[in-house]
Amino acid sequence: MPAPDQPAWHGRMGRFIGLVAQCNCSDITPDRAVADYVQALGGRYSAAEVAAMKGYVADGAFERYDNQIEICKEVCGQACMVNSVAQPMGGRTIPGVAACPVTERDLHLTPGRFEGAHRL
Repeated sequence: MPAPDQPAWHGRMGRFIGLVAQCNCSDITPDRAVADYVQALGGRYSAAEVAAMKGYVADGAFERYDNQIEICKEVCGQACMVNSVAQPMGGRTIPGVAACPVTERDLHLTPGRFEGAHRL
């Protein structure tokens, strides 16, 4: 199990930031998440990880899976982590919840699924 304070892997952090925007956990738009995601990182990632993260942010901000409602419910339910993204980006936070670090141990992201013959 990862250490309690280990930042989430940059790909998972990027998808989380994008999903916070897409799922309306805050009033940050998907386009703004992609443009301004660096504000939410608090210097916890290397320059290479920050650069690589942009694609993951975009993926999360614009993904559309058949189980998107389930994905969004889980993301928005992690209120303290949502606030750690929304607050530094100047977005609406979830009232009464202090921001907490987005750690690899505590971040939960539901995998996307396609049902039936949707896939190309």
